[in-house]
Amino acid sequence: MNLKKLFEMQRILDEHIMNEHPELRGKNNLDWKILALQVELGECANEWRGFKKWSKNQEPRNKDIECHACKGKGKFVVDVDHFKAIYEECGYCDGAGIQEKNPLLMEYVDCLHFILSIGLEIKDTEFDENDMNEYINSGDESDLIKQFSFLFWVAAELGENIFHYKQMLYEFIDLGKNLGFSWGKIEQAYLDKNKVNHQRQETGY
Repeated sequence: MNLKKLFEMQRILDEHIMNEHPELRGKNNLDWKILALQVELGECANEWRGFKKWSKNQEPRNKDIECHACKGKGKFVVDVDHFKAIYEECGYCDGAGIQEKNPLLMEYVDCLHFILSIGLEIKDTEFDENDMNEYINSGDESDLIKQFSFLFWVAAELGENIFHYKQMLYEFIDLGKNLGFSWGKIEQAYLDKNKVNHQRQETGY
């Protein structure tokens, strides 16, 4: 688990954001990052769906969603020349055939971006992997509702007590495990979304 690598990538992204939004330099950026994290946690819970006890559809949205335009093929037949099909790449999914990658995982790594950014903001990026593994292994996998609720609470408490940060970080890593994600899958999804976030800064997203 290479969190140091992700902290460094997040530091570079945060600096890119500061360059695009210089009015943020020298300001207290902790409050809005905490709120952004809470919003993303809500979106992550929404894709998990396990709290929607009123619904008959409580299955997590943790599969890639097929492109609705090309039906997952990534291309269209636009003409036929001498009985040979001529294809054109689907512009909606850029030929990938996927409209949206694993929505639950994508929301999880959106949360991870803000958790790492908060750690950089409060200058708390050192951690003991043994302590983290001990914390994760002692967790209760059976109640994800309590786990999400705890993360909302501890995020709110960060505004008053930054010493809750390590607990939040470890709990969030544990949440990823309980949602069924391997660390390798989380890291790759973070790398992919980090690249997108840099591109968004370039395009004025």
